[in-house]
Amino acid sequence: MSKLSGRNIVRGIAGGFLILMMISAYGAAIYLHERTLISWWIPLLVAVCFAAISGIAIWKSWRKLTDSGSFLLNYICHVVFSCGIFLVAIYGLNFCFSDKDTSETQQVTVESKYTKTRHHQKRVSRRVYTQGSPYYVYYFRLRFEDGREKDINVPRDRYNRTRHGSAIPVTTRTGLFGITIIRDY
Repeated sequence: MSKLSGRNIVRGIAGGFLILMMISAYGAAIYLHERTLISWWIPLLVAVCFAAISGIAIWKSWRKLTDSGSFLLNYICHVVFSCGIFLVAIYGLNFCFSDKDTSETQQVTVESKYTKTRHHQKRVSRRVYTQGSPYYVYYFRLRFEDGREKDINVPRDRYNRTRHGSAIPVTTRTGLFGITIIRDY
């Protein structure tokens, strides 16, 4: 009995670590997407394809963690986990290995300004959380010279200083995979 419970503890710790790693990978991919000029579905499609292909060979590795011999369950676990890893790899490699020689500063137009209302989390009791006080997040929709548009998050003071239709300098570079990244705005 103790060996079985010890095995469950190890499996729980490994599962928790993998879930934390997966959440971190998706979070990093979202952050890097905000600094990349590409439609969201293109890197996601590539990552899903890599995850699906690798899942055919690696699904058996998930049997110890899921305690199941089911192909479908282990395959889905692999695809969901590895898709986040492939996404952050695509965005991260493109961003980190961008070509410094292609760096250029261009004047982009602020097409629109908008805010989103978010809410803090309020702790009610030991295990109960509820929606707390609201706060605002500020965005510009930028139009680049080639017609592409991108929404960027900006600080409140910059949001208040900048007018709709004005031009702001944005530094861009070409990434490792040929995808344009925003280095500075």
